[in-house]
Amino acid sequence: MSTPEQIDGTAVVTTYFEDRITAAEKEVEAARAALAAAEAKVEQRQGERDAFVRDGLLPPAAYNSATGQPEWELCQWAQTRSARVAFKDLTPAGDTTFKRLRAEAEAVHRWLREHGRIVPSPFGEQA
Repeated sequence: MSTPEQIDGTAVVTTYFEDRITAAEKEVEAARAALAAAEAKVEQRQGERDAFVRDGLLPPAAYNSATGQPEWELCQWAQTRSARVAFKDLTPAGDTTFKRLRAEAEAVHRWLREHGRIVPSPFGEQA
């Protein structure tokens, strides 16, 4: 059994710093992995955009459920954009932005119909 007098205090304090360095290195590794995943997502989204521009294709929905159609995800995105403004910016300029975003959501609905797609009922029957 060691006694405090037999242990080099400088070595113990150095170990403290080494442990902190190791923890920071793990954070860097995690951040690099998160960055790589985010960069891959950007490339995926760019590919989805390019497929839409080239072929008019919507990407498959990001989740698999009864509401997991790309139409649902697109309508939800359009609705959420205007809802954020409605609750965040209660000014005349915010009202103008809200009205524009609502018109954009209606344009999304019209686009879906014009391209033979269905506007999910929770987002309204008419644009």
